[in-house]
Amino acid sequence: MNLSVVQCSYEQLAEEYISIMKKYRINPEYINLEITESASMSAKKTLLRNMRRLQEFGVRFSLDDFGTGQSNLNYIVDMPVDIVKFDREMSQAFFRDEKARYVMNAAMQMIQGLQLKIVSEGIEDEEQYHKMESLGIDYIQGYYFSKPLPETEFVEFLHKNNV
Repeated sequence: MNLSVVQCSYEQLAEEYISIMKKYRINPEYINLEITESASMSAKKTLLRNMRRLQEFGVRFSLDDFGTGQSNLNYIVDMPVDIVKFDREMSQAFFRDEKARYVMNAAMQMIQGLQLKIVSEGIEDEEQYHKMESLGIDYIQGYYFSKPLPETEFVEFLHKNNV
């Protein structure tokens, strides 16, 4: 789930999310909250406090849209994230631009060295899928698997593909 800028600055965010998970008996291991760089800038102390509390409860975090902001490296250092997501534009640039490929390779080496997981967004064909897989990308998103679907079609897609 994506956290909005407003949610990130909300003092009671962690306690409300924990309350909801307890009420509906949701295993926090299945929850991954995505923090965008713009969201993390608005109220860093509050966000970090909420993140730590939710992590203690078992929730994981992703840094979304890596490659689109100004202080990416500081976010990886400062934020207690488990996953870093390369945005679609960065993933696509990898396949068409030598400089982008170099930068993304260096970033992947750093992220993997920190023992964080990586998501590559925007993968659209089998060749791109196999290349990202060969690089050790942990999770791959994109039209190669499916375009965005309404809820009922998504559930049908899961059943059809034994997911």
